[in-house]
Amino acid sequence: MTKRDAWQRWAAGRVTRSAKRDAKAPVFPVPYAEAIELSSRERSLVETLPERASDPEGLRKSLGALLDRHLANARSPRFLNQLFSGTLDEAMAGALVGVFANNTMSTREVAPLPTEMERAVISWILGRIPWEGSIAGGTATPGGSFSNYLGVYLARKAAVEHHGESVVPMLAYFTSKAGHYSVPKGADLAGISLRGLFEVETDAQDRMRPDALAEAVRVARSRGLVPFMVNATLGTTVAGALDPVLRIAKLARDERLWLHVDAAWGGFGLLGRRALRFRSGLEHADSITWDAHKHGGAPVASSFLLVRDRSRLASLRPPTGGGYLFHKDDAPWDEQDLGLTSIYCGKPFLTLSTWLVWKSLGREGLTRRVAQADRLTRRFRKAIEASEHYELAIEPVSWSVCFRPRSRPGATPEQRRDHAVRTRTRINESGSFMINLCPLKDEHVLRAVFVNPLMRNAHVDELVLHLEASHTKG
Repeated sequence: MTKRDAWQRWAAGRVTRSAKRDAKAPVFPVPYAEAIELSSRERSLVETLPERASDPEGLRKSLGALLDRHLANARSPRFLNQLFSGTLDEAMAGALVGVFANNTMSTREVAPLPTEMERAVISWILGRIPWEGSIAGGTATPGGSFSNYLGVYLARKAAVEHHGESVVPMLAYFTSKAGHYSVPKGADLAGISLRGLFEVETDAQDRMRPDALAEAVRVARSRGLVPFMVNATLGTTVAGALDPVLRIAKLARDERLWLHVDAAWGGFGLLGRRALRFRSGLEHADSITWDAHKHGGAPVASSFLLVRDRSRLASLRPPTGGGYLFHKDDAPWDEQDLGLTSIYCGKPFLTLSTWLVWKSLGREGLTRRVAQADRLTRRFRKAIEASEHYELAIEPVSWSVCFRPRSRPGATPEQRRDHAVRTRTRINESGSFMINLCPLKDEHVLRAVFVNPLMRNAHVDELVLHLEASHTKG
């Protein structure tokens, strides 16, 4: 091993060894309480800046021990805590090779192949959406939150075009109480006042209520505000619920609202055999968030903002400057530099991971991925339904299952929440599994997700046994 490539060999060796163990790997190799606490020696290693260069071999050894003990393995099929879980080998290889090039996709001049690949991936995704392909477009972003930010930003720009710049302080927008926090955060970043936020009530299945949306629009207008956007969610963060996009779209059209659809989670369904229930109403959307890392096997974070009219992406062009970088800013769409219609300047070649997933699996393989996630979700749902210690909190409609420990009759909401917290602590304390605790309506529930490409029936059965062993009386 030469000094020049010692670090690369070390990193490649860790990746290769870890990948071989992923299907059997726990989330943490030590109990959770130990994983989250650094010893004084470990903390010194993390925090101390040495006066002189560290010994490379000693640093690799110390860092390896630190990573082994305290870094969660979110590739493991026992990691069910977030809406992303696991990666495909092809996707991870693409991410590593793409980043290793240390290039930027901002200009075609330095990234001719990466530019073509991003265009291809966006075209493949758009093929699953009922838009006019010749005018639709999109851009890769650093994550679903960023895609939602851009959706709000483009909606704001459209409102200004229609009403003038003075309308901004009066703008009002609408998202369900189950919608992702990135939407109001994006509105704040776009300079829209918090008074313009209207969180719309949801129904028993945690879907936005169109009647409540209509009332919220009426209230906004009565306050002198100007409604400009509604965010519908295709796969809510907690329940995985599917908002009635078609009904929301009708109201959006009547009220002249920009319709953004956050399909970061539910977009996976567009690749399956039952795509119709996910596609309904999307033809009316102005923009859509679609994540490859939540379900496509790509590593965090691989997201795309898709737009029905790609000319809207011109709003992302730099208002001044950039001549040092963009030498053909008047090129036709198919030849444009990606940086002109992107949030990035230094744009890493992360799209290679998604490109490799789609190329290696093909249409049939992607359809099988959705079918497998469906089967695993149903298997877990059936087990919870049959359990003496747990019960479903809400009927699952995608690939996340919300459930709760059964509490004694007459337990107060506070007692039920305490019971859920204690149960989740017991479930996660070994470090082997990790599931989430989430607010749902007026309670807190446990949530597990079933999109990891490594997950099999045996992993679901193992989880069920672990849950039963971790049960606490409430």
